[in-house]
Amino acid sequence: MIVISDDENDMNLELRWLRSFVAVAEELHLSRAAHRLKLAQPALTTQLQQLEEAVGARLLERSNKIHGLTAAGAALLPEARRLVEQAQTLPGLAARAQRGESGRLRLGLIPPAATAAVAESFRRFVEAWPAVEVSIRQDSQEPLVAALAAGELDLVIGRPAHAAAKAGLKERRLFGEEQGVVLRRDDPRAEGERLALTALAGSRLLLLKGNPHFGRMLLDLATRRAVPLVPHPGAEDFPGLLWLVQAGLGIAPCSLLLADLLPRTLVVRPLRPAPPRLAVHALWRGPAPTPTVAHWLEIAGESFVAKQGLHS
Repeated sequence: MIVISDDENDMNLELRWLRSFVAVAEELHLSRAAHRLKLAQPALTTQLQQLEEAVGARLLERSNKIHGLTAAGAALLPEARRLVEQAQTLPGLAARAQRGESGRLRLGLIPPAATAAVAESFRRFVEAWPAVEVSIRQDSQEPLVAALAAGELDLVIGRPAHAAAKAGLKERRLFGEEQGVVLRRDDPRAEGERLALTALAGSRLLLLKGNPHFGRMLLDLATRRAVPLVPHPGAEDFPGLLWLVQAGLGIAPCSLLLADLLPRTLVVRPLRPAPPRLAVHALWRGPAPTPTVAHWLEIAGESFVAKQGLHS
């Protein structure tokens, strides 16, 4: 049943009435329309009468035979045809969504995971599944995981979630990333291929506000090696962090995988010794990924994990 509301009166229309009306309007012949619908002619006539009673107007000019549509019938036909066609597509739409071939994929992405390889995996995903609408939210780990647990996101690419099981989340390791530091290209320390950790002594290390994990492994390494750094959590987000580096206000931790995405005036250099690699995981809600998330995981496994060796 279709319910049409005009805020004053609700009108209940049976889809079969509309289907019968469309067939009669197109055939302009009751017998042919009944044969097309595989209905007995008296049943077809009854459905037309029920539709006319529901809309409160005659739809067909007829005596012993149909001569055409009334003004009301001509006005109703395009909308009736649209509703019938939409109803015919509903099963296919539902089946495609169930298979993950349509619908949406709401992605949460931490800044260090916004690499060219991850972008390429989503390019391939959209190419393979063009009916899926992809939206992306970039943020730090904690708010993204909270949004995933609340059902506001379908997939998060971020750090391992230590409390994932308690929140009903599952995860899969994607790759590991090595962190270096980003600095101005004209900084004398940017000349070599690898930067000695001791060369950072006394530097202001720019960090993200409200993200205590960002840069933690670099800070821990510097502490163990007795290299003094001056932590400064002065940036709201990663673009702001890069702007502060560009302004000459310090250096910042940065994944080596982001090197190709930096402004031309900035460079990222690996460190000697290097901090431990940081794992990047895919996280989803529920015991198994949805079909859409599963499609992306398959593509990701074929592309940047397997082919580029980023799983180390």
